[in-house]
Amino acid sequence: MMTLSQAERVIYTRIGQFIDRSKYMVGADIHLIGQTEPLGKVETGQPDIDVIYENSPPHTPPKNKLWCKVYIDYANSLVAELADNPLVRHNGLIQIQCFAPLSSGTLPLLNLCDEWLLLLQSFSEDDLEIHTAHAPARIDDLNFLGRIIRAEFRVN
Repeated sequence: MMTLSQAERVIYTRIGQFIDRSKYMVGADIHLIGQTEPLGKVETGQPDIDVIYENSPPHTPPKNKLWCKVYIDYANSLVAELADNPLVRHNGLIQIQCFAPLSSGTLPLLNLCDEWLLLLQSFSEDDLEIHTAHAPARIDDLNFLGRIIRAEFRVN
């Protein structure tokens, strides 16, 4: 049986693998906020991308490059099995908000969203399963063009 902290560790490890998959299409340095060095270097001319995690140090959103915020939310839990000890299944949602500067075009942002979808869709490890990753939806924002990707998961 997997705990929620173990599940989040697996999810954040998977999100950290985004760098290897995204560098060819998106073409950017990826920064995890709170770290001092970029995690991946790419030479394709796109600006750096910041990935902001929940409860990370304070961060001022960049005005001239792509950036993302990642959240993990939990939904209903249910008892999946009854035996000597009940097995509780937890459901949740990974939300990735992606932003691009206004008037910078939509293709870099959509390429970024495509890479997140490829990374998350149909991923499983141990008792964690990300079973559905949804196409990006619009986010209303006065300062950025925004899209949100939602990926549903279950633990146990």
